[in-house]
Amino acid sequence: MMEKQQPALKKNQAILEVQALSKSFHGTTALDRASFTVPEASLTVILGPAGAGKTTTLRLIAGLDRPDNGRVLLAGRDVGKWEPKDRNIAMIFDTLALYPNKTGYENIASPLKIRRLPKDEIEVRVIEMARTLKVSRLLDRLPKTMSGGERQRIALGRALIRTPTLFLLDEPLSSLDAMLRIELRAELKRLQRELGYTFLMATPDFNEALAVADTVIMLHSGRVVQISRPQELYDQPLDRDIASFVGAPQINLIDARYEPNASGGVMHAAAAGLPVPAHLKQALGDAPCDFVLGIRPENLKLTALEDAPISASLVDIEPLGLKSVLTVQNNAAQLRLHVESAMVRRFDAGRPLGIEPVNPTRLLAFDRQSGQLLNA
Repeated sequence: MMEKQQPALKKNQAILEVQALSKSFHGTTALDRASFTVPEASLTVILGPAGAGKTTTLRLIAGLDRPDNGRVLLAGRDVGKWEPKDRNIAMIFDTLALYPNKTGYENIASPLKIRRLPKDEIEVRVIEMARTLKVSRLLDRLPKTMSGGERQRIALGRALIRTPTLFLLDEPLSSLDAMLRIELRAELKRLQRELGYTFLMATPDFNEALAVADTVIMLHSGRVVQISRPQELYDQPLDRDIASFVGAPQINLIDARYEPNASGGVMHAAAAGLPVPAHLKQALGDAPCDFVLGIRPENLKLTALEDAPISASLVDIEPLGLKSVLTVQNNAAQLRLHVESAMVRRFDAGRPLGIEPVNPTRLLAFDRQSGQLLNA
């Protein structure tokens, strides 16, 4: 066992390295040469739709499955031949699996009892963990008397009290209602920052990823397609699929044609001729070309119909409180835009509206064939 003790790390040093990890099940590729690193004392999120390979990645890191190819390094040590119990990793699933016949105290204390720590030390650590997670009142209660959020906190306490090298969280909040998810994801982030834990969390929820992550690893069909800070993933998605996945309502993706001219060029899109911002002109080059124009709904606004570059008919209004999402359509495109709800309260379907792009520096261009983001 002595050779498996992991060396101390400096803050932000890579605690986990995943190198060209691949895994197939019954001839179907679940993970394809995935590579990334996780710094110590960070919260890294693996984001992707169902079937992207998120759970497979976590199970390979934990040692619950063996990779077909590639390596997993913990603190610089190749742990490919180590058993899960030797990796000092805690894995938290959406399925909580609390001991139903044990109290909150006994559930949280169970990892320490297995390690045969002194009773006094166990008591001090459990009480402190319960105080940190705000579940002191639950220590004498059985799981069946707790709400879903309370059981989730007890499960977190049981995992966190072990103080492992790395926490793997597999969609830990997905079964909770929306408000409780928001509360607990804030709690996770607070715990990670205050206690210096290293979290690697998998989720299909881009809102959750953008809210808590230091770094987002975007998985698609088993491949790592982008690694970036959360805001960069939203502002500069590297391809059309990422742009569509991250954001609600979805980004508007419009077939467009670029025509250069002496005054800077024009984009023909959504039955309109639009000026070309400098960053897109550099990306598109000096020759006419077809591409896909990406416009986030918040980067469109209503304007006077007679002055608008785009005219379209109202299809639908989705009220969201202070803001509403409008869907409009003309003979070339369907668009979604965010507007103040007070502006459109009495609008009827079919009404002609004037639309204008705003924040031109946030417009995106994607290659029509490959879907890749076009950059200067």
